[in-house]
Amino acid sequence: MQMPRKNSLLFLVACLLIWTSRKPLYAVVPALHTADSLFSIGRYTEANRLYQTFYQNSKTFNPNLLLRLSFLAEKANSPATSLYYLSILAQKQPDAALLEKMSQIASQQNLTGYEFNDFSYFLIFYRKYGGYIPILLLTLGIYVVAVMVLKVRRHELIQKRHKWTATIYLFALLALLSIPGNYEAGVVKGQLVHIRGFPSSAAPVVETVRQGHRLTIIGSRDRWKRVIWKGDVVFIRDTDLWII
Repeated sequence: MQMPRKNSLLFLVACLLIWTSRKPLYAVVPALHTADSLFSIGRYTEANRLYQTFYQNSKTFNPNLLLRLSFLAEKANSPATSLYYLSILAQKQPDAALLEKMSQIASQQNLTGYEFNDFSYFLIFYRKYGGYIPILLLTLGIYVVAVMVLKVRRHELIQKRHKWTATIYLFALLALLSIPGNYEAGVVKGQLVHIRGFPSSAAPVVETVRQGHRLTIIGSRDRWKRVIWKGDVVFIRDTDLWII
């Protein structure tokens, strides 16, 4: 099925104009002057090759580069690759318009993992202010513990339900702090990829999926990633995923 590309290309062009109006693209990197020039005159294949080389060698997050790579992937009729670059951008700088556009592109291509819903809004909030939320909760937890310690020293009665509430709160706080490090996402990069019930090439194939689906990664085992697919825990080779 061919994806209606006009709207998505217009969206990416608009994003490019916004970002490039804030600062020039990589003016301090001589090799990318050529790429920018090629891009500006429509020689997209050559520009894409140079941008790809820079992206693979660079460890710095740069929204401008991701937007251009996504735009070039759209021009090359590769929506899965475009969604991969947009996913990396959304991971660092989530935005409602960006997530909604990703959801639209994925829906047109029958790809899962990009749904835009109430959880998406929560994700935007958490990624923007996630650094402050644990600090606030930890401060509150320390305050609660300090109050309880003072009561013990003063031989004041602490009700049992207050003890249980404080204990559950601290465990919940620890769980919240561990979430960002335990979960990541990946985009299927192979054209047809087998998802298996166990981390082995001999394991039964649960389903064969195509390029572009985004999966939640919850763990690893040898050369396999443990992922969530349609509510079930399954395994996929790590070489079959672009890790976001």
